[in-house]
Amino acid sequence: YLADVLAMIDSLIIDLAAFSGLAMESMTRTYTWRFLDFGRRLERALQTIGLLKYALVQPQPPSAPLLEAVLEIADSLMTYRSRYLANLQLGPVLDLLLTDETNPRSVAFQLVNIVDQVNALPRERAQATYSREQRLAMSTLHSIRMLDVVALAEIHEQGARDKLRRILENLEHRLPEVSDAISHQYLTHAGRTRRLSEIPGE
Repeated sequence: YLADVLAMIDSLIIDLAAFSGLAMESMTRTYTWRFLDFGRRLERALQTIGLLKYALVQPQPPSAPLLEAVLEIADSLMTYRSRYLANLQLGPVLDLLLTDETNPRSVAFQLVNIVDQVNALPRERAQATYSREQRLAMSTLHSIRMLDVVALAEIHEQGARDKLRRILENLEHRLPEVSDAISHQYLTHAGRTRRLSEIPGE
């Protein structure tokens, strides 16, 4: 029975990988693709945040095997080994999975792409200021960029683990707000229906 389940999971992973490749390589970059990519980035960011929260915010400091498992789940163990060439430590792990904008699996990488996608959505020409969804996305990315992960890791290992938990929970709260703002602006049909092509954009 377990072998059958594993075979089904392997088949599902292959199908999802094929769909992801199709979306990245074959879809034209219309607004439909932007919404799709935004959702994918949002989901990956929340998954990584959840992984860090439930694996690292524990009564005891995270052990090396636990850090290795977190990196393996985030598909970043090889990157860690090639970059740091050292024993597994919390600070570099947080850097790689939380604030590194060059790692496709990090929260920061997803937020950079989310900001880009939000900025590319159509909006009224008369709107001189940033929209609510733009402000939410940019402020969330800014909060990640301002983190000192080395200091955060030090106080976390000394026993003050509430700070990391609060940071991760704040991100868990703010990212759905970006999604809700976009849904309200572009996907809610309570008012007069407008085609995206009617709104000045790209």
